Amino acid sequence: MSVARGDSQENVNANRHLFLNHFNTNADHLAQPVQISRDGIKIVDSPGIYGGTDALITEAEELYLSVLTADCAPVLIWSSQRPVVASVHSGWQGSELNILGQTLQKMIETFDLAPTSLSVAIGPGLCKDNFEVGPEFSQKFPGDYLHALPETDRFHFDNNHYLHDTAMNAGVPKDQIEIMPFCSYYDKELFFSHRRDGMKTGRMMSMIGIHK
Repeated sequence: MSVARGDSQENVNANRHLFLNHFNTNADHLAQPVQISRDGIKIVDSPGIYGGTDALITEAEELYLSVLTADCAPVLIWSSQRPVVASVHSGWQGSELNILGQTLQKMIETFDLAPTSLSVAIGPGLCKDNFEVGPEFSQKFPGDYLHALPETDRFHFDNNHYLHDTAMNAGVPKDQIEIMPFCSYYDKELFFSHRRDGMKTGRMMSMIGIHK
């Protein structure tokens, strides 16, 4: 779904057409963040490419927010109170910068939403058992999300659990937060994985929008 790692424009266009057509829309209605694994958040009302951004929010109908991943977690958010949606790209860098928490807070404050009206879907991204990180992570995240590897100074990092708890801490009810039961690394027949396949691997697209 992306040409950033060497896939041909023709193939990517064909894949996107199939995907978007399934939801009765097309690329003219797509808002695309140029993800840099930071904490840039934009409220948007029109399609296009948004540089330096890892999260998009909209209340515009027929506008579809996308997020590209190949191990980082895609997070999709929507409100039952009024039509507002968001897409978030959060690997460990985004999680360290609390991009999900910031996005939820921005939605709540900008659109006067009750946190209890929000629902959050997380993943698929790297699961804990395939997310090995170095000793510096003990300074980045609480120990609850780090599982020490025997006889090393390394850890397995549970990004999905961290994002789940970030949403709960923002006031989203536990039963309105879902972690997809997949792992981008392990489920190789379903997903691309940068960690598994190296630099030259594809990207998946997640998307959320408001139908008229």
